Amino acid sequence: MRLLVVDVDGCLTPGEGRPLDLAVLRQIAQANRRAQGGRGPAVTLCTGRQEPYVEVLMQAIGGYLPAIYENGCGLYFPLEYRFQEHPAITAAMRQALAETRSLLQERAVATGKGYFQPGKECSLSLYPLPGTTVHDLRLLVEEALSARPTGYQVQGAVSSVDVVPQGMDKGEGVRWLARETGIPLVEMAGVGDSPSDLAFLSLVGFSAAPANAAVEVKARVHYVSPHVHGRGVLDVLRKMQGLE
Repeated sequence: MRLLVVDVDGCLTPGEGRPLDLAVLRQIAQANRRAQGGRGPAVTLCTGRQEPYVEVLMQAIGGYLPAIYENGCGLYFPLEYRFQEHPAITAAMRQALAETRSLLQERAVATGKGYFQPGKECSLSLYPLPGTTVHDLRLLVEEALSARPTGYQVQGAVSSVDVVPQGMDKGEGVRWLARETGIPLVEMAGVGDSPSDLAFLSLVGFSAAPANAAVEVKARVHYVSPHVHGRGVLDVLRKMQGLE
């Protein structure tokens, strides 16, 4: 196993708005330094988060291989400080994104059901406001998009509703990552906690989940750590070293 691909919220970190475990980040940075010297697997990210946040976390973990952002819509190349959007993000898709945002502004935001996460360039994430559950918000978004198709699809997450271009997901993200790095999927491992992570966990050679992962994720991975969040990621790293 040459590369560990890690989801962010619920895996590398405890989630939105919660303190980072700096000791975990330091240990992963040490693993990346060892990997650059040819000793053990490297670590990178596969997340729905936006580019600036991914850049910061890659600095924190000493990541040097490309990282997947916005659910496969883009790759961040840290050594070159370069952000590349997926070839599927065309001018027509950008127009469709503007139409989708306008529609969901009308149906979900203006009605007090949710709000947009700022900073997204190629996709949208909506978070529920008090009185609305993630499930209810997802149903509302799905109904809006089925009534007025825009070429965007809904992906459920633990705390938000993600809206991405049709055909785009974290699975497409890791396929793209494999092409860019030359590392075959079978030589990658993955850690995820949300059902949306199964799109990439099902493709890699070794899949794992932290103890806090959703039940359906735990049922479909090769290994479930007894530890939560970043401590679970470190446990998976140790497990990978045992597989070498």
